[in-house]
Amino acid sequence: MEYDEKKQEKKRYWLKLDKDFLRNPQMKVLKNMTNGKDYIIFYLSLMLESIETVGHLRFTSLVPYNDEMLSSVTDTNIDIVRSAVKLFCELGLMQIFDDGTIFIPEVPKMTGKESESAERVRNYRERIKNQKDIKLLQCNNDVTKCNDNKEKQEEKQEHKDKQEEKQIEKDIKTKEKNKKKKKEAETEIDKVVNEKIQDEEVKEAFYDFVKMRKTIKKPLTTKGTELAIQKLYRLSNAKGEQILILNNSIMNNWQGLFELKPEDKKQLEQPKEYKEINLSEEEYIKQLDERGKRYV
Repeated sequence: MEYDEKKQEKKRYWLKLDKDFLRNPQMKVLKNMTNGKDYIIFYLSLMLESIETVGHLRFTSLVPYNDEMLSSVTDTNIDIVRSAVKLFCELGLMQIFDDGTIFIPEVPKMTGKESESAERVRNYRERIKNQKDIKLLQCNNDVTKCNDNKEKQEEKQEHKDKQEEKQIEKDIKTKEKNKKKKKEAETEIDKVVNEKIQDEEVKEAFYDFVKMRKTIKKPLTTKGTELAIQKLYRLSNAKGEQILILNNSIMNNWQGLFELKPEDKKQLEQPKEYKEINLSEEEYIKQLDERGKRYV
């Protein structure tokens, strides 16, 4: 716990008093009273004591301040403290809660604070600014010329920034436009494929062909899709041959579709189907005998 408290960064607080602070109605009332100046000093002391707790004053979380404690903390005469506390409450400068906590409403409005790291950054920026100001003053011993150069540089940088912003906006719009076109193109391709190809297996093979064209950075356009389907049907109307034509182009990364070679067509030859014939045992043996005689 002690380590954590030490590790916490220190913060600096201050009161931001308006130049007309002593001219506000409450301060005028206090100034014109007997011991008025003492009241004001006591009030400022209380504000400073409560600055870290945003206007709240307690001796501890369990024990509130009493008049004697306030007198000791602020080095103020006890009689001044007693009369001042009563007066502050009447003027609205102070509130005392039921648990004894003292609250000064003006403190939160007038408190400024800064961490040590923020102070270091502020000081660093001031040093950099001062160094730049010195360089500007020394620039060719001509302040006017330096200021002109500075203004020109700022205008040049501003123009450059605007151009970059325009380019970024243009790039974003171009990307969005391209995405939209791509989506529309894909939708059009789907329409063409669904309209021109009825068989689901051929359709699936054609979509694989479309995907391959995208992979090799040669995507099909809507018109290109129509022409490719037309060529596929010119090359063959047979489902098996169409699928094989598409698969050949996919496996070889061909952009086009090409006629099958004779050896490719042989792959598609299927054995003849025989109808099931119900024969008696005698008829079956007779047929076997006849087949055997052909090979004698």
